[in-house]
Amino acid sequence: MKKIIISLFFVISCNFTFSQETKNQKIEPIGDLLEVTIYYDDGAIMQHGFMTKEHELHASWESYYANGNRKCVAIYDHGKKVGTWYYWFMDKKTKVVYENNEIVEVEEMDIE
Repeated sequence: MKKIIISLFFVISCNFTFSQETKNQKIEPIGDLLEVTIYYDDGAIMQHGFMTKEHELHASWESYYANGNRKCVAIYDHGKKVGTWYYWFMDKKTKVVYENNEIVEVEEMDIE
């Protein structure tokens, strides 16, 4: 139960960062997708990933802490969470597997 609660915290925090308005962003068309990079005020990358022209998150998406360390690596399929996601928080790495936007597996690991 503890692992599920921790994982849900990470999911919510990662999704919250996706929904924040950001003034520091760059969007470039790459084929049928838009490559999106969002920056912290100091110029460090906050988030990087791809979305469809209909503004659905698609393919890979990465979030970073202000110090440059990874926060979350995610995969979307037209706005739906799919595949294996990884979250880093303090000395823990959490693996969450999604199928059709639903969590099917959670595994927490210590970072060595």
